[in-house]
Amino acid sequence: MKKINESIISGLIGIGIGMIWFGVEVLFSLHGRNFASATVEVSNLIFWILASFIIGNFFYVASFVFSKDDWSLRKQIIVNFFVCLVAWLIFTFALNDFAFSWLLLIEAFGEFLLMYAIAYGAYLLHLFREIKEINNKLKEN
Repeated sequence: MKKINESIISGLIGIGIGMIWFGVEVLFSLHGRNFASATVEVSNLIFWILASFIIGNFFYVASFVFSKDDWSLRKQIIVNFFVCLVAWLIFTFALNDFAFSWLLLIEAFGEFLLMYAIAYGAYLLHLFREIKEINNKLKEN
């Protein structure tokens, strides 16, 4: 049950990040027009919500590599990064009917780096806060 709850939470975090991402893309698509003129189709919004939930869950599943105790942290991070990168590239190219272009590859890689930094940066910040809290409790005792 705990894994299901964590999976749902990861999906909801994915939706949060995805909606911010969606908002930024809508703003960039305006090309200098008035913000009030922006329109969003319901089908696009629903797609982004579902895709963001799935991506959030994928990041959760991909994080299982960190439970491999016989691997170094460096190996865990590298494997996790490339597993997520390959999945992101497949997802991006699938959305574009597997039409390859160098520009699309560079954009997808840049978007992935930003998303990876946000996702795991937030996770590491959370870990550092927990460690600080544990250390403070140990100092009190």
